[in-house]
Amino acid sequence: MQRRIYVADDILTNVNLIENIFSSETNIVIKKALDGKELLDMIEKDGFPDLILLDLMMPVMNGFEVLNRLKERREKNYFPIIVISSFSDQQNIVNALSQGADDYVTKPFFMDELKTRVYNMLKLKEHDELLNRSLDIMQGNLLEKVKMLEQSQIEIIIRLGKAAEFRDNETGKHIERIVDYVDLMVGEIEMSREERVMMKYASPMHDVGKIGIPDSILLKPGKLTDDEFKIIKFHTIIGSKILSGTSISILELAKEIAVSHHERWDGSGYPLKLKGKDIPLSGMIVSVTDVFDALTSERVYKAAWPVEKAIDYIKEQREKQFAPDVVDGFLKNADKLIKIKEAKADPPAAKSMIQQIIDGDYTIEELIEQWR
Repeated sequence: MQRRIYVADDILTNVNLIENIFSSETNIVIKKALDGKELLDMIEKDGFPDLILLDLMMPVMNGFEVLNRLKERREKNYFPIIVISSFSDQQNIVNALSQGADDYVTKPFFMDELKTRVYNMLKLKEHDELLNRSLDIMQGNLLEKVKMLEQSQIEIIIRLGKAAEFRDNETGKHIERIVDYVDLMVGEIEMSREERVMMKYASPMHDVGKIGIPDSILLKPGKLTDDEFKIIKFHTIIGSKILSGTSISILELAKEIAVSHHERWDGSGYPLKLKGKDIPLSGMIVSVTDVFDALTSERVYKAAWPVEKAIDYIKEQREKQFAPDVVDGFLKNADKLIKIKEAKADPPAAKSMIQQIIDGDYTIEELIEQWR
C-alpha cells in the first residue's frame, strides 16, 4: 500500500532533503508545501495524508496554526504529524505536542533517526486503520443483531395482537389498519423517531386482554347486557396484567395503551376513569383510530357506518370522548386515513375464525388447507 507524506517547510532545501531520504522507498509518495496555507489547500484538494512532516516557522501560516486548524479533522480522520523544527527549547516542544503533534524532531536531524520516526508513525497509522476497520465490522454485526432482536420483538407483539383478534368478531385487517392509522397520526406529533416506531408497533396490543373474556360474551352477535358489558370492560385490566412485569420499552408502552384506550377525555371512560391530560397520549391516539375503524367496519352484530358519519361522530366527541389535539390531528389526516381503510378493507361479513367454525363456514379440512 502506498503511503502519502505531506511535507510543509518554507525552505525548499529542507523539503528536497526529505524527498531524497525517501526516494528509494517505492511505497512512499512525498508531496510538498512551502507554507501552512499551501499545506491546508493541498489537503482540501488531494485528501488526507498518511503523515505530515511540519515545520513551525513558516510565512502566511505557521505550524502552530496548522496544528490548531487540523485538530478537529484529525479526530474523525486520524493521521500522525511529526514536527521538524530548529526550535529546541522545551516550551516550543511542549506547545507543539499539546496542540496535537505526535512527535518532535529538532533540526539538524540524523536521516536514519527521521526515517525510523516516520516508519514508527506510519505503523501507528496502520494500527489505527486496522482498529477502525475491526470496530466498523463489530459495530455492523452488533447493529444487525440489534435489528434482528427488535424485529423479533415486533413480530411477537403483532402475533400476540392477532391472537386476540382471532377470538374476536374482527379480523387481522383491523390490526393492520390500526398500525397504519397510528403510524400516520404520530407523524403529526412531536416525537422522536424511536417513540414513533414504538407507538406504531405497540398499538396492535390494545385489545390483547380480550383473550381472557368468555366466548359467550366476546362472540355474542347481539347487544350486551349491563353485566356482560361490565365483564367486557375487564379486557383493559387483563391486557395490562398480560403486559406487566417487563423491562422492554415497547411492551411497557403496549401496557399503557391496553389499559387506557377506553378512557374518555371527560372522565367517563374505563377502567380507571381518567380525565383530560391524565390519560396517556398513546391511549388517546389508539382510542380515536380504534373507534373510527370499529364504526366503519361491518360486524356480525352491526352494519358498517358510512365514513362521513363516523368522522362527524369523532368531531362531536372532541373534548368529550377524545382529546382535542388528537381529534384535530385525525381530521387533518382524514383523507389519508380513509385511503388506508379502503386499501385494507375487510372481506364481507367479517367473522373471527372461531365464529366461522361455529357457524360452519368452513370444514376442518378446508381450514387445514388454508393454514398450509
